[in-house]
Amino acid sequence: MTPDGRNAHPNYSSGEDYILEFRSFRYGFNSLDFRQRVELASIELDLVPAGALDDDERGDLVHLVASGSLDCPVSPLGEYLVDRGEEVLRHNGECLIYWLRELVFRGAWLDQRLLEEQLEVVFDETRGAFVYYPKGHRSREIGPPPHPSWRDVAYAK
Repeated sequence: MTPDGRNAHPNYSSGEDYILEFRSFRYGFNSLDFRQRVELASIELDLVPAGALDDDERGDLVHLVASGSLDCPVSPLGEYLVDRGEEVLRHNGECLIYWLRELVFRGAWLDQRLLEEQLEVVFDETRGAFVYYPKGHRSREIGPPPHPSWRDVAYAK
């Protein structure tokens, strides 16, 4: 740990449009990278269907994740999140913002480790997905964190 409490490990950076801290890491994202990661996280959590969001809906999600709130929604998705409030934002005791950030940062953490050549990536045809391993340790798969689903309160147009 560094004196200010952050890991001495390099932090992920694709730009400086969004600078966020999560746990002991500091991440910088360009707008496109952050928007894509937020959309993928919302799909992973079953909040929205894949390929269904327009630019305003993506914008509302980005604002929610970056700022932690959504005061002035500009899309039907944003209005849905505000109108349904705690039912969606704190679904079954789980915080939507926390889990969106967790998955955004998890992807960035994996990308940073790939850049540092600390991971091996293998495509598992059975699962139809890529699997990550620490370099030289094929017995220790690095999987996504177990996470809740928002399927029963998912947004639908």
